[in-house]
Amino acid sequence: MTKGEVAKILAVFAAAYPHFEVDDLKVHVWHEIFKDVDYEVANVAAKKIILEKTFPPSIAEFREAIISITSPRLMSAAEAWGEVKDAIRRFGYYRESEALASMSEATRKTVQYMGWKSICTSEDPEGVLRGQFIRMYEQVAGREKERTMLPDTIKSMISSLAEKFTFPELPSGDERKVEAHG
Repeated sequence: MTKGEVAKILAVFAAAYPHFEVDDLKVHVWHEIFKDVDYEVANVAAKKIILEKTFPPSIAEFREAIISITSPRLMSAAEAWGEVKDAIRRFGYYRESEALASMSEATRKTVQYMGWKSICTSEDPEGVLRGQFIRMYEQVAGREKERTMLPDTIKSMISSLAEKFTFPELPSGDERKVEAHG
């Protein structure tokens, strides 16, 4: 969105919420966060918020509304477990690559972390294993949601900062020499 389009969205919020004030700084900050968003999508998200929320949105709430419009809905953990059970029935133990290809991204990542063969051979798939899957899926899905919430500009800033703080790999095996003191 352009700064002018951001100002229009904020003016709509000001009209809908009497205590929502718009000034140049707010327009600037919101523009920095939402310049990657299409105006039509933001306009729909603003209307959605006005119809659903009693109070004006924070930047995070507005971003969530935009993401809810533009991104496919993440499954609940129970739905994801159902997806795993269906893949087990359809593909079994030996067709792991086909089973993984049939799953949504977050479900696939969770299954890969846990191990397809371990899941398939579990003695108690509806007990402890299900609980472990659900807890792990919620973490994976939470990270996925967090990743989609960030604008590309912020993601690239985080990546470049992370590179500055990456430690070099230590040599392994015979490459390192440890001197004995004593």
